[in-house]
Amino acid sequence: MNSTATLRGSAEDNSIIEKLIWLFLMMFFLASSFSIAISEIGYYSALGLWMIQMAMRKKFAFPGLPITGVLLAYVCIEIVTTIFSTNIMQSLLYMERRLLLLPLMYLLVQKTPTRKTFGIFYAALIISSVGVSLWSMKDIIINLSEYLHFQRRLAEFQMYMTTGGLLMIIILMLLPVLVHQRTPKKYRLWAVTALIPLFISLFFTFTRSSWLGFIGGAILIGVIRSKKIVVILSGVLVIIVMIASPQIRDRIFSIVDPYHPNNISRVHMWETGVRMARDYPVLGIGDVGTEVLWPKYAEPDWPPEGHLHNNEVMWLVTLGGVGLIIMITLFARIWIVIQRIARRLSDDWLFGSFALGALAVQVGFHINGLFEWNFGDAEVITLVWAITGLAMAASRIAEQEHLTV
Repeated sequence: MNSTATLRGSAEDNSIIEKLIWLFLMMFFLASSFSIAISEIGYYSALGLWMIQMAMRKKFAFPGLPITGVLLAYVCIEIVTTIFSTNIMQSLLYMERRLLLLPLMYLLVQKTPTRKTFGIFYAALIISSVGVSLWSMKDIIINLSEYLHFQRRLAEFQMYMTTGGLLMIIILMLLPVLVHQRTPKKYRLWAVTALIPLFISLFFTFTRSSWLGFIGGAILIGVIRSKKIVVILSGVLVIIVMIASPQIRDRIFSIVDPYHPNNISRVHMWETGVRMARDYPVLGIGDVGTEVLWPKYAEPDWPPEGHLHNNEVMWLVTLGGVGLIIMITLFARIWIVIQRIARRLSDDWLFGSFALGALAVQVGFHINGLFEWNFGDAEVITLVWAITGLAMAASRIAEQEHLTV
């Protein structure tokens, strides 16, 4: 009898922990677009409870993911480059921040067991950004003249570049729902309604790299799912250019102007990074900011920069040539895995739309990362890891559904 009571108590404890994990993950998703602090509390609380749960069961078992091998290679290069870093303490801090985000993918695969749970997390992710966009409409309306003349940039809760990156990701996650032939009408209507404030908010961040990332991801969705997207997108871009104020039009055309001051400064950063990499070609300077070494490698009249506005250049500088190869391999592997999931689940409007959106996010993230250090932007990379984890969770749920049919 005591044994039975003990088992019942253990089951009740696990049930409570499961509910708490679910609540904290909901906190994570709902805060993902407006507060890194709250979203981290949600994530780390859920992660801690998962560890406690496994300890209670006396079994530490992480779900097997097809990217685990290359993730371990990334962990190793972070550790090795930290040991040989030009600033071990700072590199240790940055390494800790980056590596602690990786279990998020395993957590989501393990704790997203059903289609219903998956749908709730997906909806929470979208609702968070739509809510932020609707809130931002107030500022846009009040200061519309300043926005229309590029005198103000939308950054209600984060820096405009972070805001642009997050909005780009969410739009790309929502767009496939709109164009999937099997999406129920009510969800398609909700998608259309949600996309309006999201598009407006993205535009008024005036973040060119996020614009380009969105266009690249949208083209991928259009090529795979519906060519109409490419046609509509082209028409919208032409209309925007035609009706935009001279200031906004200048902002748009500056994307292809190599002599624009912003573009010149980025090229200078990349050249400075290449000079750094020549002196630290194998293991780099460690996962640290570039401001300490800046005076040695940059021209005297350029103020110090903490990063180089390009993922690949930053990986080369901080993790060396070995690290750059590992990072390219990591994201190539993620691309292959998500692409296979998207192809296999293409007929499922929920899982298929999410997987295609996740694939488009990879395109948008890397285009954005050509001009921003978005891998080092906690809000953005956390969302990328979360979406990657949920894509693999969708694959796992679909397999289980197939086995139970």
